[in-house]
Amino acid sequence: MRQWIVLGLVVSMAVPLAATTAAAPGKRKPRPVRIAEPGALALDSRGGLLVADRRLNRVVRINLRSGKRRVIVTGLRDIVALAYDDLERLYVGAGNRIYRIDGGTKTVVVGNGQRGHTGDDGPATAASIAGLSGFEVDHDRRIVIAEYDNWIRVVDPNGIVSTLAGTGEEGYAGDGGPARAAVLSHPHDLALRIDREVIVADSHNGVLRRIDPAGTISTFSAGYHAPVAVKGGPGNSIYVADVGVNAVLRVPRGGGLPKRVGRANGPANLALDTHRNVYVSEVAGARRVLRIAPSGRARVLVR
Repeated sequence: MRQWIVLGLVVSMAVPLAATTAAAPGKRKPRPVRIAEPGALALDSRGGLLVADRRLNRVVRINLRSGKRRVIVTGLRDIVALAYDDLERLYVGAGNRIYRIDGGTKTVVVGNGQRGHTGDDGPATAASIAGLSGFEVDHDRRIVIAEYDNWIRVVDPNGIVSTLAGTGEEGYAGDGGPARAAVLSHPHDLALRIDREVIVADSHNGVLRRIDPAGTISTFSAGYHAPVAVKGGPGNSIYVADVGVNAVLRVPRGGGLPKRVGRANGPANLALDTHRNVYVSEVAGARRVLRIAPSGRARVLVR
């Protein structure tokens, strides 16, 4: 039995020994680009799946039609999140900073690289981020950020950062009131909905919290063991990776009880395509990326 830590949550699982086979004689095919420790995921509009490799400090694109891989981002340590904006620009969260990738150029758009909660009402590039977890970019080019140290921040289109939710205190309180006064417990991720709501994986509380456009917070869905990733789906539904029960679940648009759509060994990151296929990276050690079809059948893309 081995253990890994996923952003503060201890996950245990049995790891089978890999079988060994003799190499086939003859000419060897070129090896595909290696993905040593798959983490954050994102899908582009051209049929590509992006996989962050936290061990090799790079992002690899997999062509989902041909299976070919190529490295598209290098030189960033501790990559925790990937996202695209409506202009198909890639954003990478790494080392308490968020970078925008323009061709081969990396531009810091959020964070000074220090861990902390400073800089509200000033330029986001000068702000400290209190444990960068997940983030997304909305249709208005706002960047909404989950901070592991119990805050949710937002960066407006002009690059000014402010606090959307949380006090920095750890706990579970504030439903029905302003999100700025609410208490969270180590949010790992968030998802943006088409109605401008923010769904937060309030991970150590085992719930999803909803922040409406007016800034009021409530509990959207409960009963999880360790929800560490969330992603918006068709019909304003929400998909959840619950690492505590090795399951991927779907929550209807109105919230409430989730329904299981697939299993994975320590699901830690999600992506979702327009056909309701869910892409899941498993916790470090399992080293797999799965594609789970709407039927629940899983296919291994990276092992």
